[in-house]
Amino acid sequence: MTILEIVKEGLYYARTRRSLWLFGFFVGVWSGGSNGGSNDSGGGDAIGGAAAAGLLATSGTLIGSIAVLLGVAALTFLILRFVGEGALIEGVVRARQGVAMTTREGFRAGWAHWGVLIRIALLYLAATLGTLGLLVAICVVAWHLLGVLGAVLLGMPMLVIAVPWLVTIYLVQAFASRIAVLENRRAFDAIGKARLFLHGRLLHGLKLIVATFLGTLAISLVAMVVIVPVALLLVALLPLLHIVPVIFIACLVLVPVACILTAMIGTFRSSVWTIGYLSQVES
Repeated sequence: MTILEIVKEGLYYARTRRSLWLFGFFVGVWSGGSNGGSNDSGGGDAIGGAAAAGLLATSGTLIGSIAVLLGVAALTFLILRFVGEGALIEGVVRARQGVAMTTREGFRAGWAHWGVLIRIALLYLAATLGTLGLLVAICVVAWHLLGVLGAVLLGMPMLVIAVPWLVTIYLVQAFASRIAVLENRRAFDAIGKARLFLHGRLLHGLKLIVATFLGTLAISLVAMVVIVPVALLLVALLPLLHIVPVIFIACLVLVPVACILTAMIGTFRSSVWTIGYLSQVES
């Protein structure tokens, strides 16, 4: 398949298979994080100090509760992200067979495979961080022994070697996820088969990276065509309405659009890799 054929098929599934949008949203939204902070105060006398201590204790309990809730929410969403990935892989396979998959069936398929998918992702993360850590360590040692010029001269060829390696392990991770779901394999077994699968198919993997970028760009451009006129209209309404109604209308209109956009992008990006893997297996 050519890049445009892969993009076209992936966009078709992202547009028409609405039962996959929920799982696409889980996959597409996992790209950021949150943090928080706290402050404290004190008093000048015993009563004020006791009040401040009580307030700090209450604040500490509240902050601790919020931290626990945020941790639980993050863990839940992490699990849902891999449940969604498994559901999307299975959903695209069925779509290529002309069979629709319900949301309930998607959750069942995703739940059966989220564990192995997260193990593959953790192994990929460890390999990536290990590579970057080794690169930084070599540059730091070279900087101490040879100076800045030596670190640069040594770092540049190391970077040339590291980039293809990082791309390779990314491709292995993407294909291993499909192999784990479609062939019901364990993490190391799926990674081993993905390495064998990638032999002679590195160019195919690079084509999938390009296809993912082009399709994501296309969805984003279409979304901008929808969002920009609405945003300009809301700005024009500011002199006529108070800011609160305008903000309410913006949330009412733009938030669903953003959610659909995220769902379509997540569905498309996962579909590209599944299509790319199946096109090679079936050929």
